[in-house]
Amino acid sequence: MYFASILVDTEIPKLVEIDKEIGIDLGLKHYIIDSDGNKTDNPRWYRTSEKNLNKHNKRFSRSKKGSNNRNKQRIRLAKVYNKVTNQRNDFLHKLSSKIISENQTIYIEDLNIAGMIRNHKLAKTIQDAG
Repeated sequence: MYFASILVDTEIPKLVEIDKEIGIDLGLKHYIIDSDGNKTDNPRWYRTSEKNLNKHNKRFSRSKKGSNNRNKQRIRLAKVYNKVTNQRNDFLHKLSSKIISENQTIYIEDLNIAGMIRNHKLAKTIQDAG
């Protein structure tokens, strides 16, 4: 049996204080448009994976209930949904950390998302924006 002990001496770099303010407008075509005029496109992760999701959903719905193949297909389908979720979360974390590091004060548009989702023509696009 071996034991290893490691001591690391590092300094945590502090963020530089910036007096910059930014306002953020949320949208569907562009994910965000800030007060400086910078536009960030919406990657639309769900829409790009929709064909793959439909294929796995169809296979899952056609499989016999209680079978091993149905259980395998359920796991495959869950992996596809998980990938879309991870892609969306990765994009959101990278974008939010970039905005936070560049600005001191952030103003965000207040939207009634639950009310907007009731519009059946826009619901999928709004939910795809995360």
